[in-house]
Amino acid sequence: MHPPDRYNLMHPPVQYTPYRPFPPPCPPKNQHPTKQPTHTGSINQLAPAPPSDSHQLHSCKMGFVMYHPATKVAAVRMLIQGHEQSFIRTALGETISRQSFGRWMDLYQQTRCVIRNPDDYEQQGRPSLLSDSDSKFMIQLVKDEPGLFLDEIRERLYDKNGTLLCVETIHQNLVVKLSITLKKPGTINIRKCLIKKFDYIEKMCFIPAEFLVFSDECAICDRDLLRTFARAPKGTPSARFIVNQNTNRISVLPAIGIGGILAMAMTDSTFVGKKWEDFLEWDLLPRMNRYPNRHSILVCDNAQIHKGSRVESICIEAGILIKYLPPYCPELNPIELCFSAFKSKLRRSRILDESNDPEWDICETIDSVITPEVCYKNFRHCGYSVPPS
Repeated sequence: MHPPDRYNLMHPPVQYTPYRPFPPPCPPKNQHPTKQPTHTGSINQLAPAPPSDSHQLHSCKMGFVMYHPATKVAAVRMLIQGHEQSFIRTALGETISRQSFGRWMDLYQQTRCVIRNPDDYEQQGRPSLLSDSDSKFMIQLVKDEPGLFLDEIRERLYDKNGTLLCVETIHQNLVVKLSITLKKPGTINIRKCLIKKFDYIEKMCFIPAEFLVFSDECAICDRDLLRTFARAPKGTPSARFIVNQNTNRISVLPAIGIGGILAMAMTDSTFVGKKWEDFLEWDLLPRMNRYPNRHSILVCDNAQIHKGSRVESICIEAGILIKYLPPYCPELNPIELCFSAFKSKLRRSRILDESNDPEWDICETIDSVITPEVCYKNFRHCGYSVPPS
């Protein structure tokens, strides 16, 4: 693969810049530079005449010089046309060495291009301990089993290709050469059906978000509210302390629309089918409207309590449509994002550690977190058809 065509010599000739003076040649080794006399004449008298001998110009050692690709193209084209190197330097206003002219001409004769392809560069430094087949095997291995330990990757690589490396080398090649890092993975259930998910998205994409109401349960336990990370001096472990051991589990059952919370129930036990039906009949459905109106479609997950014997009849009597999310797709439920923000607020404030009335504090926290602005953003994040803000 060759570089872009703008560096190809078959393009029309470039416009040469007029002569621009360049520094005089370096002095001989045994001769010290002398102070130049001060002239009072015009600036043309100060400009040195262009040297006629290129060997005299480059008798001293030159460092690395980066030339513009257009300069290389013009120089090689002029060499092909038979111009002298001194004339090319004068025309381009560049102090190009004989070695540069030679390298450019050699490259052009080999590749018909004066810009080298980076893919053709020779490998610098120490050769890699991993071959191409080893790298491809490790990439596919991590893709198939991302939770493998380093020693397990080492054993699999040796069993497959016979390459024996230490654990440190395996880690270095994963990070530096293959750009594979260790991170906290997300949890995905293998029974999740993408066909049902995309079918649900196709049906819901044209329904206005104002019609939708989402409801789900959320359990609050003291152990779940412990902070995930803690700081400690280097080389010493850190600890988390449970303040309230074996505290009562509090369950919250809110329902949200695009404008905020519509209804909420709370219990110190677990919500069962009878409590869910009572919540629909006496708390939520009276605050909703008959279809098709705002807040006329109830959306919940496939939990067994949401499919009780009286759920469908209660919704039909109230004129409410009920729809179920595809299995194991919490990313389509905006209320899950609200629960995450709600628990994060409890974890940060630690308000339940010394609370005399946990139910009241939980209600206040929910009201402060699940605001209309948050619900609107969560609906939009989950992909529902929200109105312009």
